[in-house]
Amino acid sequence: MDKTEQTKQFFDRAAEGWDRSCLHDPEKLAAIVTLADIRKGARVADIGCGTGALFEKILSRNPAELLGVDLSDRMIAAAQKKFHDSRLRLLAADLFDVAETGFDTATIYSAYPHFPDKERLARKIADMLVKGGRVMVAHSQGKETINARHRGPEMERISSPLLPAEQEADHFRKWFQIDILVDTPQLYLISGTKK
Repeated sequence: MDKTEQTKQFFDRAAEGWDRSCLHDPEKLAAIVTLADIRKGARVADIGCGTGALFEKILSRNPAELLGVDLSDRMIAAAQKKFHDSRLRLLAADLFDVAETGFDTATIYSAYPHFPDKERLARKIADMLVKGGRVMVAHSQGKETINARHRGPEMERISSPLLPAEQEADHFRKWFQIDILVDTPQLYLISGTKK
């Protein structure tokens, strides 16, 4: 079984209790979405969206469209039960099978470690975004906390440790002008605009 299938199976199993076990600080979510600079009428892709932790904050910015993409169909099903907004479209798919382009913003919240090939991910996001479009990789906790959560045989099969933000940003620099780097015990962000 390949890493993608292992990741899908893990999150399918976790989906039912996800919202009870993963709590998110609403102020940090608001800050992440504000820094993502989502504008009225924008097209936004939330990659690895899970059950929709960012949806409420993104939708409050009045985008024309929000596409939530997640590998786990059970995570997507949980998100569908929670959100009923005509601007929201949900897709259970491998990101690399998604052919859509023309997005103004792409967010990856609490999902980045589960993409094994970071440079391939950066290139895919660049392909999805318009010139000047913004990518936002975000965690509402620091890398030490995230990396500790991902220790153990099962988690190590489906995730890779977060490196310092400056190093992780190198995966994106070929396609993006990186203008936000935050690497503290409370927050981890990498963001920039497509060249």
